[in-house]
Amino acid sequence: MFGPMKVNCHLIVGLGESDRDLVEMFHMLKSEQIAAYLFSFNPEPGTVMENTPRAPIARTRRIQLVKNLIEEHDLQESAIEFDESGTIRAIDAPEELLERVTENGVAFMTNGCPDRQGKMACNRPYGSYRPGEEFRDYPFLPDASDLKIIRDEMKLSEMVKSVESAVA
Repeated sequence: MFGPMKVNCHLIVGLGESDRDLVEMFHMLKSEQIAAYLFSFNPEPGTVMENTPRAPIARTRRIQLVKNLIEEHDLQESAIEFDESGTIRAIDAPEELLERVTENGVAFMTNGCPDRQGKMACNRPYGSYRPGEEFRDYPFLPDASDLKIIRDEMKLSEMVKSVESAVA
């Protein structure tokens, strides 16, 4: 009945977890062939958590990038450097790979709801943000102007550790 990537897990950035927690979860889910769908916490008015701050956009972008690198490029946990609080400090992967994945834009799209071929096809807007707010995940492939915003938000140059390959 179930098979590879037929079971999924929705993860939300900004509910008190560390980056390390998410990275460990991405690796565990991948090893179990469970699809991981990533969203950003969106405090809804009228709820108990309406005043809970959301994760900084730089953190969300970095988590999106790392998730894609783990799932699509076999980035190992050992290639990710964390600070004492479990926040991603650096990624030991070729800068060219980081640039290519960023430029592709798929890492920053809304994911979930696989199509008949198993590709993530969810294009539901406003799950992670409200109309008029910055996109936390894109319900479409980001264009050149969107990618510039993503790059500025992510501060990728601060994360590049080396040009040594940490991917399989």
